[in-house]
Parts: sequence; C-alpha cells; structure tokens
Amino acid sequence: MQERQKEWARWKYFVMARSQKEYLALRQLFSGNQWSEEKNKQFYQHLNTVQNLPINLKAQRNAYEHVWGYFKRVASPEERQHFFTFLDQMTETDDQALLYLKKLAEKYQIDYLLASHFFD
Repeated sequence: MQERQKEWARWKYFVMARSQKEYLALRQLFSGNQWSEEKNKQFYQHLNTVQNLPINLKAQRNAYEHVWGYFKRVASPEERQHFFTFLDQMTETDDQALLYLKKLAEKYQIDYLLASHFFD
C-alpha cells in the first residue's frame, strides 16, 4: 500500500490537471487502509484513462493554482505576476504557465514536484 501511495503522490497533480472526476475517483480509491489487487488494477486503469484524455483548461488551471501554493510564500512579486499572467494567457496550444512552474520548482528546489509526473 505504501508504495502505491508514493506512486499516487507522483501522479497526483498530473491527474488533477486533466480531470477532476478521475482525481476524485483516485483519491477515493486510496481512502481507507485496505489495498487489494483489484484496487491496484483500478489504479492503473485510471492512470491509463487520464493519460489519454484531451486537455481540459479548467482542470489545468485548478491544478496549476494548487501547485502555485508551493511558491506563494517564497516567490517574488515579479514571479507571482509572471505566473498569473501566463495562467491568464494559457490556451490548449500555448501553455507557458507549466513551463514557468517547472522553472520555479527548479529554482526553489521543490523536490516533491520535481520527482512527480506533473511536468511530463
């Protein structure tokens, strides 16, 4: 179970950026302490589903704002301005906000984010 929870942590924001429905389903899957082969199968089915979903700007924005929480206390006012400008300008084909979050994760060495699939 603990290994799956670590894997879920690596996928969490990736999933959140693509589908709130899938994110909630996976969160529910991890509630409670009972882990089974069936839950393991469902976990990977959900991940497969999410990886094949089209871009959802509302879900992306929600996830990006959650990830911004890692920087809000350390980022400069200019960095905050840049992030929210990129976020407001984000389209399905132009996503500077994700690249900027990655740059901030590297600058501030947020290992949790850097080890995740969020920037994949």
